[in-house]
Amino acid sequence: MNYLDLRPNKFNEFIGQHKLVKTLQAMMRSAKIQNKVLDHILLYGAPGMGKTTLASLIAKENQSRIHYIQGANIEKKSDLISVLSIINENDVIFIDEIHSINKNVVELLYSAMEDFVFDLIIGVDGNSRAIRMHIKPFTLIAATTKLNELTQPLKDRFGFIGRIVNYTNEDIFKILNISRNKLNIDVNDEILNIIASYSRSTPRLANHLLERVNDFSLAHNDGKITQRIVKKTFKYLDLYEYGLTKDHIEYLEILKDGFEEKYVSLDTISGLVMHNKETIVNEIEPSLLLYRLVEKTSKGRRITSEGIDYLIRQNLA
Repeated sequence: MNYLDLRPNKFNEFIGQHKLVKTLQAMMRSAKIQNKVLDHILLYGAPGMGKTTLASLIAKENQSRIHYIQGANIEKKSDLISVLSIINENDVIFIDEIHSINKNVVELLYSAMEDFVFDLIIGVDGNSRAIRMHIKPFTLIAATTKLNELTQPLKDRFGFIGRIVNYTNEDIFKILNISRNKLNIDVNDEILNIIASYSRSTPRLANHLLERVNDFSLAHNDGKITQRIVKKTFKYLDLYEYGLTKDHIEYLEILKDGFEEKYVSLDTISGLVMHNKETIVNEIEPSLLLYRLVEKTSKGRRITSEGIDYLIRQNLA
């Protein structure tokens, strides 16, 4: 069984995001009562938080066929037209990382979303003409980790924009409990709580950690999952408290030791940690901000007292 098999099959199996789920369910019920296509939906939040899962559940609940597309794969208009041309009424088109779509193609979505039409250009430059093509009413569900990179006209065409909020440790424990049963792994609640605390509030990471702990238990302890096995697993995965990685630790140490706890610009940090700014902002900083180990202001970044205490607990200060 892989990670995809651990995803919920029904909304009542989906843990967390209570307000978001209730809103989506209300939208679906309303659309059925009005006998109209479901409004377009944009979901934004960090990777591994359930955006694709929610899109799949919406399509399943609506008994709709779903077409999965990666935004980065839509490089020219024909890539998008090839999908729009084959959809049936009430189909769902799911575009993951919609911010990655070639900017010259995005405008094609405007009329497709708003009026269910698009203009097909026939001929060559100087002797070309536009033919208006009508498409079946559909629902676009899009996901992004970079809401700020979407144009306002695109955002305006979504009937609902939903934010995926951070999961609590209790939510992650419930998710792991379901995964434990699906995978038939013999592990007690105490250890599930430890794994949850290392998940960085991310369901996907939590499930991956459960599987890696199970791997080490099978390889080194006859399948028995103990705290010793969990510690051994996390040691070999180079994970620290909260599930932070060496990249997180390096970032914290630079702020503490290199700048005496003063504010530091993102450009300076990027040059020192050998990661580009995008990686720092999207992959390293979110967890540090979540656990209040750093603060980010218009002046720059600075390690907090909690961040210093964290390094001390890891024997790194």
